[in-house]
Amino acid sequence: MSSQKFLKPPAVASKSNTDKEKLADQFINFMPSANELAEKNNKLDKGNVGRVTTKEQTKGVFLRFPETLRDDLAEISNITGLSINAICLELLRPQVKSKLKELKES
Repeated sequence: MSSQKFLKPPAVASKSNTDKEKLADQFINFMPSANELAEKNNKLDKGNVGRVTTKEQTKGVFLRFPETLRDDLAEISNITGLSINAICLELLRPQVKSKLKELKES
């Protein structure tokens, strides 16, 4: 078998030095090209037609609860891959809404 050697880099005759520098900067800084950005924006626009998202303001809460409950929440987190905060909110939100509705009616 003959061994092939890499003697010189591939020739890029059609690119000027400034183009080569721009490509190098994009590669180093992980900057996508204008075409890639346009394609990405088009995909995002097509997927989010009519959708408006707002971020709700959050507030930290400190709770005291038994270690066994914390361990159970940690186990649920390990199984599902959700954060403990997400699990707690998922469990608490329906109960909070029903309690608030109950209190407003009475």
